[in-house]
Amino acid sequence: MRLITSILLLTTFCFVQCFLFVHHFYVNQTTCSCDEYIDGAIVKCHGKEGPLIVEQLKNQSAQVRELWLEHAKIIQVGPNAFKPLKLKKLVLDNNPIQDIDAHAFKGLESSLQDLSISMTKLHDIPTDAVAGLRALNVLNLKCNNIGNLTDVAFHNTPSLIEINLACNQICNIGPEVFKNVKNSLQNLVLDNNCFTKVPTDAINGMTNLIALHMKYNKLKKLGSNQIVNVKSLSMLTFTHNEIETIEPDFAKKAQNIRYIYLNENKIKNIVPGTFKQFNSSEVIDLSYNDLTEVTSNMFSGLESLQHLNLESNAIKEIAAGAFSTTPLLLLWLPNNCITSVSPAMFQGTPFLKQISLANNNIRIITPLSFAHLANLHTLDLSSNKISSIETGALTGTDFMTVRLQENPFVCTQDGFHVLNGQEAINLTSEANVICQTDNMHDNTDQCPRRKELPSPQPCCLRTIVKTTTMPQFTTTPEPETTAAASEINAARERARKLNMERFWRLSHPPADIMRPNADSTVKLTAPSNSDVVEAEEKPRHRTQSYRSQLLPYLRNNEKPKIPAVDFSEDEKTETVQA
Repeated sequence: MRLITSILLLTTFCFVQCFLFVHHFYVNQTTCSCDEYIDGAIVKCHGKEGPLIVEQLKNQSAQVRELWLEHAKIIQVGPNAFKPLKLKKLVLDNNPIQDIDAHAFKGLESSLQDLSISMTKLHDIPTDAVAGLRALNVLNLKCNNIGNLTDVAFHNTPSLIEINLACNQICNIGPEVFKNVKNSLQNLVLDNNCFTKVPTDAINGMTNLIALHMKYNKLKKLGSNQIVNVKSLSMLTFTHNEIETIEPDFAKKAQNIRYIYLNENKIKNIVPGTFKQFNSSEVIDLSYNDLTEVTSNMFSGLESLQHLNLESNAIKEIAAGAFSTTPLLLLWLPNNCITSVSPAMFQGTPFLKQISLANNNIRIITPLSFAHLANLHTLDLSSNKISSIETGALTGTDFMTVRLQENPFVCTQDGFHVLNGQEAINLTSEANVICQTDNMHDNTDQCPRRKELPSPQPCCLRTIVKTTTMPQFTTTPEPETTAAASEINAARERARKLNMERFWRLSHPPADIMRPNADSTVKLTAPSNSDVVEAEEKPRHRTQSYRSQLLPYLRNNEKPKIPAVDFSEDEKTETVQA
């Protein structure tokens, strides 16, 4: 009982302290939020008064667990900037930071677990500044101007498990860069850089590396022995590169890889036996490549494969028993060029639950093509060229659902949209676009049939902010305004005949574009006229501890369950039994 009373008193004291602190800064017109918890407050500040708030927190010896200083116009972080605070998380995103003093984080060595310095102007990893942060788990340096890395970048950071270097200008990483964190690092993010090959020497010997992310780079080939001595590696992400070739010994000794993402590349052929090196893989994504066929031994040896995505290639032929050596549950083949379906196509795959063959050129379905698939419950044949269905063509389990929308068959007298077990159903809300064309005389086959991917969004969207001078932080001063200067500027404006208010509005993207994950938070003060642009940008939603932000495979050692995924769902519609 005494313990409970003590906790309640402590919580009440902390809440009052947080409230009084924020109320004190109300008059300074700073947009801040303060959420109080038993182990400290979460203070999020957005605007130029942020450094002043840091000084007040330090003077009051406040218990702060997380501190966010965004758009605070900081260009340099000086020594002892946060001492004596005991922060667990520090966010300095969206500041024009160019330099961080070697002693900037002094006093946080044993407490700081999560440090984010993204969307700034750093040209190098702040090696000296982060040195000695013994509790640091996550370091986010996304969206900076960091170039090639050659020297050792981390000293005395034994707890570092995640490094995010995405959206920089890194083309090469030397073998010594991660020398001191090879035994701790679990997640390495190198997306949106300019790599032409995997940095083999840099990751060699990372005994606990679980995930390597290299999306949106310039990889052209996964060559021999590029992944070596990383026995714990579980995920490889190579989405949207220029990969054409995968060597059979690319990751020969990485026996624990379970998730491989090779989508949006230029793969045309896969040498037989290539995927044997990934014999523990559960998910392989080869969508949006240039494959034209699936050979009989393309996926041989994949004894754990459950989800295979071959969407949006140019596949015309699938060899008999091509998937027979795999325990597939989900097989995605939409937006290809398949013309017929036969029982041999799915021979030896008794565990299949979902198959998508939507938007192909299928005209013929051989009887009993799916009869041997005892676990199949979803089959998507929509948007093909099926004009008639032979008896027994769709024979399957009593609970199998077959989608047939946008086939010429639905336009016939006996047509229907969905087959649910033995029940044929017409959906009265279907558009039936196919029925408005000359579908019965369409003998041409389009290939490929895939939809073009949208253009990738810019890696980093930065805001342009003015800067001011605050204690412990070096910033660019705002220009002073004098009467003479005002008259001169006014004359220039009249001469140029520009509506600067409109120009300013149009030259700055909306805040929701700059901050796509922004969530509404109660603002503690109303912004002044000079801070209109800043006030439009809302503080980020409160995040939990660093472990809640990690991927599932970084939070526990259990294999993640693959959820059942429907290819698509119909809206609730009126149905008529056929």
